[in-house]
Amino acid sequence: MDIWLFLLVLAAILIGWLLGRWQPFNKISANQGSDLFSERYARGLNYLLADDSDNAIKIFTDLIEVNKDTIEIHISLGNLFRSKGEVDRAIKVHQNLLARPNLTRKQRHMAISELASDYLKAGLLDRAEKLYREMIELKVEPRHAYRRLLDLYITEKSWDEAVECANQLYSLGENEAALMYSQCLCETAAIAIENGNHRLARKNLDRAVEVDAKCVRAALLLIKLHLKIGDSSAAKSIFLRLVRQSPEYMGLYIDPARQIYHNKEDRVYQEFLQEQYRLHPSTRLAIALLEHYARNDEIEKARQFLSDTLNKSPSFEAFEFALRFLKSNPDQLGETWETLSSFLKQLQDKKTEYVCSQCGYESHAIQWLCPSCRNWASMKMIKV
Repeated sequence: MDIWLFLLVLAAILIGWLLGRWQPFNKISANQGSDLFSERYARGLNYLLADDSDNAIKIFTDLIEVNKDTIEIHISLGNLFRSKGEVDRAIKVHQNLLARPNLTRKQRHMAISELASDYLKAGLLDRAEKLYREMIELKVEPRHAYRRLLDLYITEKSWDEAVECANQLYSLGENEAALMYSQCLCETAAIAIENGNHRLARKNLDRAVEVDAKCVRAALLLIKLHLKIGDSSAAKSIFLRLVRQSPEYMGLYIDPARQIYHNKEDRVYQEFLQEQYRLHPSTRLAIALLEHYARNDEIEKARQFLSDTLNKSPSFEAFEFALRFLKSNPDQLGETWETLSSFLKQLQDKKTEYVCSQCGYESHAIQWLCPSCRNWASMKMIKV
């Protein structure tokens, strides 16, 4: 049974219970009113049993007048409409409730919250935002309101507003608020770096690290920022700490390492790759080491390491490198190898390299916000 149908059954039971306590027809005689009410209620149950939920909902909605004793029932019926996908009807029910002057404070707050959910599901984000802001001003479930607003702003990529909401949730002690707050700060910092606003980027990244000391993304952005302004010493310090602290993201550290150890520290870069490959062997590290050997004309080292790699842990990337590497020898390669190289490269672009630890969503590129379950920093690299 669908959840909305289950809720409708509960609503029907509650309506039946009210039959014994409430007389809705003041203009008819008591017996006539009771008989008519019972007959319509029975007809609604028959529709429900026949799986005709549309007519059942209509009868139950018409049957119960809106008064102080039935507000919660109408709110539940509105929720049933929303659960069923009939958002316009849900909005109408909840709007009608809010228009009534006899609501208690609690009932009005309930109606506002449900109407905001209706607007959110209908895609009327500006209206939903307004109501959630009203809930915050009225101090009605502020955590819920801030959480919904945060999701709304993330959807719209309104990162400044998202930072504000995440900050409020962090102050309220919400679960995982530190993670959400630091990731939103990283979003604004990344934009600031691209726009050349290094001061704002540094401020937001420092705050992100303060909130979540293990935020890999913030550390990577700080490294990028320091390298961009020419402070390689600071970049190196953060980089070394990051390698020790979160080795599971080693594949993301290769480019920063190449930039930090360029030119005169090439030997240090090579030793770094060799050591990390020994500790955390992966295709990405192997390819980086092979490319380093080839770039520095250490051909024999490259040949030997390539042979070992293909024998011990063959991969599309390793074969693709082999074809490029051996292409310089026309005696060994021809047109067939070129076609095969292109084919392998296409397969490599489609390969799953990251998987969400929360929902299993797969991707070939790192995504800090999982598109499926919307958890931050839940994507983990697949070891191959």
